[in-house]
Amino acid sequence: MNATAAPKKEQKMIITNECFAKKIPHEISNEKLWIIAISGGADSLCLTLLSHEFAKQNGIKIIACFVDHQLRTESSTEILPIIDILNKFEIEHTILQWNHPADIAGNIQNKARNARYQLLHDFCAKKNCNVIATGHHALDQWETFFMRLSKGSSPKGLACISAISQSNGRFLLRPLLDFSPEDIKETLAKTYGITNFVNDPSNNSTKYERIRWRKAYPNLCEQHNLGIEPIQQSIHRIQSANNCLNAIAHNLTSQIFTANCINISQYASLHIELKIRILQIIITQLTRKEIVSYGLLERI
Repeated sequence: MNATAAPKKEQKMIITNECFAKKIPHEISNEKLWIIAISGGADSLCLTLLSHEFAKQNGIKIIACFVDHQLRTESSTEILPIIDILNKFEIEHTILQWNHPADIAGNIQNKARNARYQLLHDFCAKKNCNVIATGHHALDQWETFFMRLSKGSSPKGLACISAISQSNGRFLLRPLLDFSPEDIKETLAKTYGITNFVNDPSNNSTKYERIRWRKAYPNLCEQHNLGIEPIQQSIHRIQSANNCLNAIAHNLTSQIFTANCINISQYASLHIELKIRILQIIITQLTRKEIVSYGLLERI
């Protein structure tokens, strides 16, 4: 019996300015103001510093936005050393506060996420900004994949997080998706001399599903070779297939759906995956038309 091959060790790398620049789509580099979502953790701090260098070279202004969820008493003070770093690099920053009931309950993590994006979108509207950049990295992508896989997600769900997407008419940019937490920490240490950053204790709480997958990561890597790299390759292939299905669905929608009517016989002959996507496209189109008729297109 042949011994099982040891999993490939994932090497650390430094994210250079040139490497970071390759992750920025052309349409984003033309936007002259970016809002950077920063928590003070290693990933968002690294994103902010790399974005700052890119911005200087491309005539872009960035504003780093902390969101104080006011869920922990120390949250407003633990970011002070991070603010010192931003001041050192002359990076403009602001703090957005989430005002919520003192007895907030339920899925607090999800509520905090929704509140964070709402505050960022509101700030963007105030500043007439079309770009929000977040520090999602390869381990976030890995966790998302297994969370969705465990629930029997569709190909669209298993495509996971996109490097660029749109929300409320704005670009959501995630330039660090192909880099591991080790890459990020190595970059902070070797390029910027930074080894201390905010560590949110909720990132160790196993009451959250994402954290349970994160804690399972070392074992899955060691015993099953299910580390970041092989899963990342699968996600990229699924994303490619998903984009292909989307293109086919849009093309078929233009044939099947005309004058607000669906050609039922043609629609019925399609695969269920295409049927679902076509219906989603039609609903979006009808919703957009209704909103336009009320003069509310800017909300899409």
